[in-house]
Amino acid sequence: MNLLDRLDKYYNSRNSNEVWLMVALVSVLIGYLLFTLLSPASVTYKESQEKVNSELKNKIASHNGFLKSITINGDRDYYIKDLNKKIAQKNIELNNYREKLAKLSNAMNDLSDILYTKDNWSKFLHNIATKAKDNDLRVYNISNKVLDQNSTFGKVLDINIKCQGKYGNILSFMNDLEKTKLVTNISTVSMNATESMPVADINMSVWGVRP
Repeated sequence: MNLLDRLDKYYNSRNSNEVWLMVALVSVLIGYLLFTLLSPASVTYKESQEKVNSELKNKIASHNGFLKSITINGDRDYYIKDLNKKIAQKNIELNNYREKLAKLSNAMNDLSDILYTKDNWSKFLHNIATKAKDNDLRVYNISNKVLDQNSTFGKVLDINIKCQGKYGNILSFMNDLEKTKLVTNISTVSMNATESMPVADINMSVWGVRP
């Protein structure tokens, strides 16, 4: 006879009140054992959940406080919009500065051509020979002399040019010289007639700014 048959025979020999009483005692015992075993875990779980809930409440309160602090006249994006306006204004100012710098850079490049430097004088003297050739003139001599001027403006280069060609070409040549970026002034011009074409003796001055 197995255990179940023995239990069945035992309960059959008892009245119903005794059976229910034993069932109640067993239920209480099982409940007590379960409570004893699960109570610490339940307490720990409860405490952990209460801690999580408390942290969530604090975070929600903090976020609500932050949202309230950045809300102006019911607009939560007020500071973002204001910052975007300021950024746009700064971009406009930055572009204006860039334009001014570009103009200044161009002005400096233009000014560099009239600064008194040996390189600029050399280019100008070479340009004289080129313009004479363009006007079909024969150059006999180009001489120059540098004169010191006041310290605020720079120096003056005195140039003498002796050349020969058609009268119209000589006038065109002098006009080309006066169109250069450097400040030029043709002071005297003398021409000697020859059997072929006149010979011109041109005296001019060129100003340059001291860097």
